[in-house]
Amino acid sequence: MIDFKALPLVNNNEIVARIIFPPQMIQDGHITPAAFVLRPSIDEEYLSVLRVSTPSFNTDVKSIIYGRKRSFYGYAVMRVDEINSLTLSEHDFTVFCNTKIVDNQKYNSHAGIFVLINGSPITGAMSFEKLPYGATQQHLLLAIRFCLTEIADRGLIAF
Repeated sequence: MIDFKALPLVNNNEIVARIIFPPQMIQDGHITPAAFVLRPSIDEEYLSVLRVSTPSFNTDVKSIIYGRKRSFYGYAVMRVDEINSLTLSEHDFTVFCNTKIVDNQKYNSHAGIFVLINGSPITGAMSFEKLPYGATQQHLLLAIRFCLTEIADRGLIAF
C-alpha cells in the first residue's frame, strides 16, 4: 500500500494526460465515466496519469501504447488545478481529488489521481457495497467520476 501522505503533489499549473482505451472508456467520440474507475482486480489506489511537462512524456505514451495488447484511442489532457479543485460535499462527507507524483520504474512521467473521502484515499477493492457509507456518499463517488469525465472530455486527443 502506498503512503499517500508522503507523496509530493503535482504542481497545480501542470497538465496531466489519461490514456484512453476503447471500448469501455470511449463512446461516440466522448470519454465515459469508465475511464475513471479504480480497478478492483488489482486493488488500484489511484488513477494513472502522465505528466505532460516531463521530458519522457512522449516516450512513456508510446511505451504504454505498444506495451498493451489492446487498441488505443488517444489521451485526454487535464489541468491539475481543475482536478484538485473538484470537491463535492453533502452532509458530513466530502469527496475530492489529489494529484500526486507516484514513482514508477517504467514511466518517468507517471502520476496518480487519488480519490478521497473525508481525506482518506479509497481503492478499487472498496466496492460500493463494501463502503461504510450510505447512498449519499456513494452518489458523491459517482459524481466525482462524472466531473473527471467532463474535464477529460474537453482535452481529448484522438489518434
